[in-house]
Amino acid sequence: MGGYSSEYGISVKSGEAVFRALDRSLFEAYGLTLSKEGWTAQDEHGEPVGFDPSQMHILHQGSSQKIDLIFNLIHGHPGEDGTLAITWEALGIPYTSCSPAASALTFHKAWTNGVVTRLGVPVAPAIWTSAGVPAESLFPALELMEYPLFVKPCRSGSSYGVSRITSPEELGAALEAAAVEDQAIVIEQGVLGIEVGCGVVRLNNRVETLGITEIVPKKAFFDFAAKYEGLSEEITPARISEESARHIELLTKRVYEGLGLTGFCRADFILPAEGLPVLIEINTVPGMSAESILPKQLGARGTSLTEFTTLVAQQALSDASNRTFPGIF
Repeated sequence: MGGYSSEYGISVKSGEAVFRALDRSLFEAYGLTLSKEGWTAQDEHGEPVGFDPSQMHILHQGSSQKIDLIFNLIHGHPGEDGTLAITWEALGIPYTSCSPAASALTFHKAWTNGVVTRLGVPVAPAIWTSAGVPAESLFPALELMEYPLFVKPCRSGSSYGVSRITSPEELGAALEAAAVEDQAIVIEQGVLGIEVGCGVVRLNNRVETLGITEIVPKKAFFDFAAKYEGLSEEITPARISEESARHIELLTKRVYEGLGLTGFCRADFILPAEGLPVLIEINTVPGMSAESILPKQLGARGTSLTEFTTLVAQQALSDASNRTFPGIF
């Protein structure tokens, strides 16, 4: 848990929730927290222990213990973007999240949209740009789009750096806000409709959706405050038709399988009044804290977090036994 991005605090909450939920009769669990100052480790009682990050070994009572499985809850860089997965691949350590290639692709919003369209998944009209590009130079391209527009850092999460704009005059400030999080920026046309999130996972070698949650923000859009400060209503199951639910589940599975994803993920969509759901983004290390959507979906289906984390860990260990390390895909 942890990481280097603005999502550090949220990641720690997710990690602590999973750490508490792990079945201690099956696993000897350690909490590993990464910050800009380095790694720290604690045992299941919360006591600090030594840790060798070069080999990912626990140092305890004079022994060096190899890690059998990493449960990855690091949102953002370097956990969700595949950076750490390269190290885990090189060391031959199984992990619960996606491969380095799939993680890097899905962490970049513009790259993701470019690929999923080839899978037949609708996305919003958008243009890409970079930090430092004058806002005025983008005005001609924006004339082909309809407001409101969403200005987003391509590689960020939890709505950090995202702005909703309703006129060209607001673009400059929105670009500056996005540039705080990432040099690559995407400007998307807003889609009017119901926002939903669909959890998905592969368990017992079978891909299954976990539920569909309707998100009703009390603000203009589902920003950080709406997600984590109670300024939204999240309803599971979503109040949508069976046909719409089938479409969302189908598209979620298509993205998951088409991009070669693993572990548990969440796909977010806008469901317009007419037509197919429009993909907003895919989260390959989604939040798992009490405020997060996936745990609420698990609760709605009667699955405890302990049961779920056990199944995820068992699937990751099974996958690792049937492949050769290291690999990028």
